[in-house]
Amino acid sequence: MNESRLPTWQYNYDYDQTELYTKFSDWIPKQLHQWRPRNVEDYFLLYALNSANDEATARRNLDFLKTSLAVRFRHPSRALCKIETKEQYHKYRLLMFMHLNLMIMKSYLHIGSLYDKRHLYFYNLDFADELKNSFAEAETYYQQAAPYWKKAKEYAEKAGVYNFDLDLGQLESVRFEIQTGKLDYDRIISKHIAAVKDKQKTVADFLSSVK
Repeated sequence: MNESRLPTWQYNYDYDQTELYTKFSDWIPKQLHQWRPRNVEDYFLLYALNSANDEATARRNLDFLKTSLAVRFRHPSRALCKIETKEQYHKYRLLMFMHLNLMIMKSYLHIGSLYDKRHLYFYNLDFADELKNSFAEAETYYQQAAPYWKKAKEYAEKAGVYNFDLDLGQLESVRFEIQTGKLDYDRIISKHIAAVKDKQKTVADFLSSVK
């Protein structure tokens, strides 16, 4: 048979797409893009690899992370660390849920910060109407972060009952910092909400004065 007439599937370096040949180097990203997460660990790894800070990415990460709370874990033999006992697997699940809730909380805070302003200068009040809506959005996201921080703390406390550490160094460190109070997002969230409320009052007072 003439080699040029071999069906496309017999070439391991070409991929037939709409009757055009696609280079293998172009085919790889296409296949990666089609990958769909199935387990909690898949969502964990997907989020960890994606560090972009734009709003669209942050919202997509938030959706992925919230979805991850409702899907199944991998079989213990395919966990992200070595699992040998039921107790280890229970702690593993608790640490994963702690981390995912913490990441959801951080995502809400990050999106909220995109609608907030660190400093409100007098000349910013030229856009008071827009700021009024923007600050309201920021407060909403800050408020939505709080329940996920509460859940993260609950999982950290439950995981801390076990007197052994898993080979998940970063998660174990975060768990310890939460339990000892070194990591305290109650204070951080409250500070964000109080600050944005002060800015909202400044904007509202300005709008009242110009009516």
